[in-house]
Amino acid sequence: MTSVASMSLLLMLIILTLTSQNGSHAVMIATTDVSEDLLSDTDHPCSRNCSSDPNARICFYHFRAEYYTTLSKACYQCSVTPSDCDRHHCVAADGVKKPIVTVNRRMPGPSIQVCQGDEIMVELENGMASDSTTIHWHGLHMVGTPYMDGVPHLTQCPVLPSSTFRYHFLADKTGTHYWHSHSGFQRADGMFGSLTVRSGTDLLLPLYDVDHYSHVLLLTDWLEKLAIEKFVFHHFSEHDNKPYNILVNGRGYIQSQLVYQGAHPPLSAITVTKGLRHRIRTISNSIQNCPIEVSVDGHTLLMIAKDGAPLEPISVESFVIYGGERWDFVLDANKQVGNYWIKFHGLLDCDSRFKSAYQVAVLRYKGAPDQLPSPLSEVSWSSTKREGFQVNTLNKAPGTDMFKTSAEIHSMKADTDQYSAPPDYSFWFDFDFHAIDNKLYNDPEYYPFYGVPKEQRLFMPQLNYITLKFPHSPPLSQPNDIPASLYCNQFNPPKVSKGSNCSTEFCTCLHMHEVEKNSLVEVILVDKGFTYYANHPFHLHGHAFAVLGMERLGENTTLEAVQKLEREGRLMRNFDSPPIMDTVTVPDGGYTVIRFRATN
Repeated sequence: MTSVASMSLLLMLIILTLTSQNGSHAVMIATTDVSEDLLSDTDHPCSRNCSSDPNARICFYHFRAEYYTTLSKACYQCSVTPSDCDRHHCVAADGVKKPIVTVNRRMPGPSIQVCQGDEIMVELENGMASDSTTIHWHGLHMVGTPYMDGVPHLTQCPVLPSSTFRYHFLADKTGTHYWHSHSGFQRADGMFGSLTVRSGTDLLLPLYDVDHYSHVLLLTDWLEKLAIEKFVFHHFSEHDNKPYNILVNGRGYIQSQLVYQGAHPPLSAITVTKGLRHRIRTISNSIQNCPIEVSVDGHTLLMIAKDGAPLEPISVESFVIYGGERWDFVLDANKQVGNYWIKFHGLLDCDSRFKSAYQVAVLRYKGAPDQLPSPLSEVSWSSTKREGFQVNTLNKAPGTDMFKTSAEIHSMKADTDQYSAPPDYSFWFDFDFHAIDNKLYNDPEYYPFYGVPKEQRLFMPQLNYITLKFPHSPPLSQPNDIPASLYCNQFNPPKVSKGSNCSTEFCTCLHMHEVEKNSLVEVILVDKGFTYYANHPFHLHGHAFAVLGMERLGENTTLEAVQKLEREGRLMRNFDSPPIMDTVTVPDGGYTVIRFRATN
């Protein structure tokens, strides 16, 4: 294997001249595979070869969160001089200026790359004048350090403006993870970054030759305004909340910039060596309901890991990634030396019913000419769609000979016996968007749901007809501060004006279920799918789970219909090396079955 430490630096800035769609002027395009910021991350003493230097270290990082902007004065002439886009503190994004939230004036923020067993210490300084913040370490379980999980009002108090909080936890779970703000809309506006934990004894080592620190594709859907502005308009008036673009490692382009401004910031790129197998780590920071189909022109992808857990390898033409998921694949650089598009095709909120969000990056073989695979004017949302065998397909289950769901792949090391015993607890969670009056957004006295125009009616997303209400103090550290009346679930619903019928009246509480430590817990997630054609990923903090089954019953379904399948013994459950993950999707009008040991 070619180690991270021994690989030569692939720092490349390629400037190209293309003709715009209207042919009236030239367009300057650049690609960047290793930015100056990413290069500085690799200088960290914890970014090392975990095979030759496995001894645990304490890895310290300083994060300053603050409001910032794309195309700041740090970018100089980035729009017309691509090399300026790589200056420190320059966040080019897709060439559209907007306020953002950054860590250390970067987007994505610093990449944490450590070895299993290292201790991670992050000093988070909140430089925002009026907003509190926290960071969640997505994929790490925080065994022994639950207060470090980063959920405001649940595991910690939020970090107030002009305050500093130190996170300190163990990098105990290998794989591809990421960090992101867990406060407000900061994750949507740029406060996120990658987190990779490597091991010298990785089960997947025989499957690839190269695991380079720059071979990460961190995806996010992108709004043209701060997310809070979109949220307020959408919830209290009428306004679209759909992404117009997708960014790859904080970079991208849009056709209008090419046509009307004649230039664009650099695209992301990955450089590979012919004859070698390269591990590529893919992360979705999607905010809206924007699954993304990923493919590489001219190449098949060998999927080897999901959410950091090794898989029995499966070869695909494309895969779909949902918000919070991480998929690792091996790309065998066995094609002719050249440049190939890496394509990102937006679905649901990003599809052609709305703003047709998509993006491309460049797969560049060493020795290839300094050019794009094709003119950007020829790339479109429809052209980023890839036919052929796919894994994790949107809203289809079970699989066929053309696709597999994430429930139908297999773990490389699952302990089948751990999940096949009868569960100690079984919870049913049904969810949908409900038409219900409430004091939050559909005030029954002044602007009830059916009292306003159709385009201003806001459906409420609820789990078992309950909307979460955060406590004023974290129950993890201050349980005695939480009144018992604030807790509820479907077995103990909150008292509402006409009784306890949450299907007809608005219910809100600190929604909680208790289980015994070390118990086997089963959760059946049911997406009823009546209001929208949608799809919902679920992420579990503190644990990984086995995905036992997934099925779409139709365009919509009911909890009762799925429970009938259970009584008849027809609910899908597979105990043959089920895949292990911490984030999973639930098909619209269907269900997903998961199990985990409550060991944390």
